[in-house]
Parts: sequence; C-alpha cells; structure tokens
Amino acid sequence: MRSSITLALVFGQLISVGLRADDWPAYGGPRGNHVSTEKGLRTDWGDEEPQRLWSLDVGLGYSSVVEVGGRAYTQGYAKAKNTLLCVEASSGRILWNHQYPCEKADKYFPGGSRGTPAIHDGTLYLNSHQGDFYALDAETGKILWAKNLPKDFGGRRPTWGYSGSPLVTDGKVILETGSEKGSVIALDTETGNLKWRAGSHGAAYASPLQRAGPEGEFMVFNEYGLVFHRLSDGFELRKYQHRTRFGINAAQPLDMGASVLISSAYGKGAALVDVGRSRPKALWESESFSCQMASLVRFDSFAFGIHGQTGGREDQSSLFCMEIAKGKKRWEKKGFGLATVILVSDKLVILSDRGELVLARANPFKFEELASFQALPGKTNWTPPTYANGRMHCKGSQGKWVCLEMGSIRQGDSDAGGG
Repeated sequence: MRSSITLALVFGQLISVGLRADDWPAYGGPRGNHVSTEKGLRTDWGDEEPQRLWSLDVGLGYSSVVEVGGRAYTQGYAKAKNTLLCVEASSGRILWNHQYPCEKADKYFPGGSRGTPAIHDGTLYLNSHQGDFYALDAETGKILWAKNLPKDFGGRRPTWGYSGSPLVTDGKVILETGSEKGSVIALDTETGNLKWRAGSHGAAYASPLQRAGPEGEFMVFNEYGLVFHRLSDGFELRKYQHRTRFGINAAQPLDMGASVLISSAYGKGAALVDVGRSRPKALWESESFSCQMASLVRFDSFAFGIHGQTGGREDQSSLFCMEIAKGKKRWEKKGFGLATVILVSDKLVILSDRGELVLARANPFKFEELASFQALPGKTNWTPPTYANGRMHCKGSQGKWVCLEMGSIRQGDSDAGGG
C-alpha cells in the first residue's frame, strides 16, 4: 500500500465477558464459509455510528483479518516487503510483526499481499503470494519452520500469485502448490515435513476446505474446477470440471453435503453440483450468478452473493439472493460494486468496494437494509470483513485497517449466547 505502517490508535474497549462469542481463526471464519453464529450484532443504529476502537495503516493488499484469543492478525505490503502484524484486538496495540521480502506483483491491479493466515493450537500458518510459507508461534512471532513451495515442492505459482489460505486439520497443513507432481500437499503441523502429495492440476485462488458432509474429505477449487481428496493420504476421490478464462476460480465453494454450489466470473457462472456420486454432475448451471472474488453465503435454503467482475463495469455488479435448489434469483440490488459479504447469525454484512459497510436482513423476499456506514476510504476494497467478539474488522486495499465495536450484548442480557 502507499502508506507505511503507522499507528493511528484511537481507543480500545472490550465487550463484556457476558457475551459468548466465536473467534475467527482462518479465512472464512470458524467453518470456512464466511458465517459467524455469534449473537449480539447490533443493527438498531439510528443516527449513531459504531465506535471506532482503533485503526492502523498496514500496507497494500487483500489479506483478510483473523482474530483468536484477544489478538488479531493480518498482513500487508510496503517497501518490497510483506509484514504480518499481531495486535491486541481491543486496542490495536502492535504486539509483534514478521517481515519478509516479497514482490508487489501488481498485474492489472494494485498488488500487495493476498493470503490470509490460519491459526491452530497456538501456531500461525502463513503463505505468501510468491510461495514462502511460514509456521510461527502465534504469541511471540517466532518462526518454527518455513518452506518455499516452488523450490521445495516444484510448485507453479498461478498468474496472480498464491492467494489461498492453508487448511489446518488432523495434524496436517494442507495447501496448493500447483505442481504437476503434487498440486496439493499435506505438511506435518509440528515439523513441516511432507506427509503426502497428490494431484496435478494448476493452483487457482480459493482455499482448501474441509467437507461439511463426508468425514475425512476436503476439496479444492483449482484451475481445473472442483476436486475432492481423501484427508488421510490425499487420494483424489472425484472431480468436476469448471474451467474459466485465465484459470480464475477464486470464490469459495459452498458445501452442503450432498451438493456443492460453485461460482466464477469470466462467462462461466454458477453450478449446483451433485457430489454424492463417483462422477459429480451439475443439477443446474447459470451465468446469472457470476462471483469473481466474493464468496457466497448460505442462510437456510438461500444463497447471497455478488454478481459481477472487474474490467470497467464494476458499477453494474449486484448483490443477489438465490434459491439454491432451483438456481432461481429471488432479488438483486445494485450499488455495492464488487463488494464482499459475510453472514452474522441471520444478518448480511456487506462491505462495498468503496468502503461502505451495510447491514441487511438475510431476507429471501426482498433487500432489507438495516444500517450503513462509511468504514473505509478508497476503491477496490475486495477483502471480506471479519466479525469476532463484537468487533468488526474492515481492511481496505490501500492499507487502512479499521476495528469497529458492533456487539450489543452486555453482561446480564438474557439472550447472550453463541451458536
């Protein structure tokens, strides 16, 4: 980003210990589906605005924020380096940082950091868009082990660099290399030693995701399309082709067990894929739901997302509601550009590409706005917000990281509870 790392601390305030809440430990939240079941998101703002707890300038890029155990983490690019920051989530006080050399890689967009860290059992795992991979102590920032995907595993970087975040589960760190001799690998969480490698497809820009349905499976949305692997040894179980121009599959698949909803831009659109068979088959396909970067979120039998892509027509993009089983559009609303969407309980949180934060009901019958605020400056704000412990983290492409207090439940409230 054009700004260097400078502290713009305003003030901090912890939400009450009476609120049972969820941390947000990886890209897409606790379950990787951009959904928080945390209760207490305030929506009745009237003429008020959320309290800005603090803000930081962290450097150019699109890495999102994770929050675990009262600490928040993200990374940004400045002066030929990526910087991973660990801050006190309540105040924004910087606790430690880790810097490493990295290219800006601004191919047709501003460039900067891409991947979001993942935290598991006190260890932070981080991939750079060039393929430098680190395991660090989440409390101190000490490097525990490191790898380089191209050098150590023959990885092939996709055109816009590695952007997916690691999947950490069952003692394994799973990530894409794009290598013809192991496009997906599993590393030991403690040592970084290779446990297995599998597949030959080129890497794309989504993150590996553990299945919500069958145990012992995970899936990747790569250059080929949707590919399912066995967790124990990486064996390729089945796959569904969904190729786009430039190999760009970036939005996270939406896993519903027997079926998976996928969407891409570049003329490809969406498909609901029946994956409960040896050869997955599309139940329907539609170009009306083309999600270039922003992942879909699900509420009951409906999905909400952003249709559109870059290239001069961003202002024609629209927020939509889809009936998943039929692939039928229920409604659409323009005015958010290439926004991002997360779901908090039964509320949509939309961050427009121009930095407006909008709260709306997850209403399948009509768009129902509840509140809106200007959270970030600038354009091309394509990073999804993070909601954890009553705090909304919004991070802009030009480096502004803003933390807003948006939880309303206090100690003694009768409806406090987590999902």
